[in-house]
Amino acid sequence: MKILVTGASGNGGQAICHKLLEAGFSVRMADVMPPAGGVIPSTEFMRCDMRSPGDIQNAVNGVDAVIHLAAWHSAHQPPVSDETIFAVNVDGTFHMFEACRKFGIQAIVYASSMAYGHGSVYGVTKVIGEDLSRAYHEMTGASIANLRYHEFIPRPYLEFGARLLRNGVDRSDVALATVAALQAVIERKIGLFTTIVHTHHGMPEAVIANFKELGPDWCELMVPGSRELISKYQIELPHTVEQHDLSEAERLLGWKPRVGFVEFLRDLKIRDEQGEDVHSLWVPSELPE
Repeated sequence: MKILVTGASGNGGQAICHKLLEAGFSVRMADVMPPAGGVIPSTEFMRCDMRSPGDIQNAVNGVDAVIHLAAWHSAHQPPVSDETIFAVNVDGTFHMFEACRKFGIQAIVYASSMAYGHGSVYGVTKVIGEDLSRAYHEMTGASIANLRYHEFIPRPYLEFGARLLRNGVDRSDVALATVAALQAVIERKIGLFTTIVHTHHGMPEAVIANFKELGPDWCELMVPGSRELISKYQIELPHTVEQHDLSEAERLLGWKPRVGFVEFLRDLKIRDEQGEDVHSLWVPSELPE
């Protein structure tokens, strides 16, 4: 099957394209420009501006399913205007669904966001995007998964580890969740389904609620030596941990996150024992399993 990935040149798009190839799919990458490192081997690339209905129709024509990632976000550097964010995220998503209707696409994964809501123009674009996906589902009967991704913006390694306890998620979990959602919509296991894509640490509720005090002992139990590592690398711990119930995603999509704070600590422990300078590392990266 041929899968269209819009926004394919971005951080998440490239990881998702690699996972799609590993899963045996044919991939058409669509974006305003190719990835900085060049088009991924074994994929097709099409230039596509989401503000152009013609571009989007050309990209959708001939594929079997769509993963719609293309969007500008508020944290983009350099900054993007609210007008551009709205045009790409809202008009572009409308054009994408219209192209899917024209070509009979019945399997779609839509990239929503943890910022879903009315606190920013970007957040509102995701509210409208999910409304459009619901409308398309009700009008056509298409199988659609809305994935509210948490943050996976590239950042320094130690900052990434601390972020996992808040609103961070590893890019590999984002990619795996997306491919799992794609397989679910292709197989029509779901009609319209929305889930958060975040990490899960498996912590007891008491630890989640009072991580500043109880977290170090729990971490030490899970990974001996954690207390020393947290102190040595000055990892700032939150008072409470952001953790969501992802059981429906596991039941319906067959996906659950694999990289949490425990996995980060295990990785940090190995690097520390090897004398590696972790201050120079950058994430995303696939942490060892």
